[in-house]
Amino acid sequence: MNQLSRAAGDGPSLLGRDDPPAFETVNAAGRTPVLLVCDHASRTVPSALGRLGLGDDHFDRHIAYDIGAAEVTRRLADALDAPALLGGYSRLVIDLNRPPGHPESIPEVSDGTAIPGNRGLGETAQRQRVAMLFEPYHDAIHEAIAGLWRRGEAPPLFSVHSFSPRFGKTARPWDVGVLWNRDPRLAQPLMEKLALRGFRVGDNLPYSGRELAYTINLHGAAAGLANCVVEINQDLIADRAGVERWAGILAEVMGEILRLDGVHRVRQY
Repeated sequence: MNQLSRAAGDGPSLLGRDDPPAFETVNAAGRTPVLLVCDHASRTVPSALGRLGLGDDHFDRHIAYDIGAAEVTRRLADALDAPALLGGYSRLVIDLNRPPGHPESIPEVSDGTAIPGNRGLGETAQRQRVAMLFEPYHDAIHEAIAGLWRRGEAPPLFSVHSFSPRFGKTARPWDVGVLWNRDPRLAQPLMEKLALRGFRVGDNLPYSGRELAYTINLHGAAAGLANCVVEINQDLIADRAGVERWAGILAEVMGEILRLDGVHRVRQY
């Protein structure tokens, strides 16, 4: 047992009997050698944290989760016959796409909204969230990649997110963004194929994968696996029709990309 796990054992457990697990596995036996992940899939908060002192309306907002991203990921996993892992708790509890200790890992303020349950959080409480929510998710990604890799092909890592159409007073005009750092093997053809379909595509917009894309860097880039993030405008996937449309688009496009030469090779950039 590591130090973080021991720290999590000090005091009452973070997760109760009725709380869901730290992550959700979809189509674990999927035969296509690519792993789908969705860091911000859930708006759930452990019952012990009492909704972090926020009203229920805040959990319908982007600050709590990536609206529509979980549903797109599940349908994409089915369409590609690929495994997927989805984070089980709200980014307001702990952000799975930030390293522990990062100022945005357990935010005290998000998009101008104070998070009372995160204010003045002690070291033990922070370590408990890391040990019980963050580490199990990332351990599961490690294991899923290893399982796919043992079949013979290096599996790309594809992360699904959504973004809000406005940030403060600033409009975000893109339909979809593609985030990447140095490895262009998924990102470049993805942007090209989406643009050819008439979509407004942001290259490292509205966020930049060169500034912080923790999950794909940790599990993809560090191992030389092809990787990128897709960010879909949440208004386009806010209902079932939008989810099905975008899952279909991504299934078609990613199906083509996964057949490209070099996508299943280890390469450092």
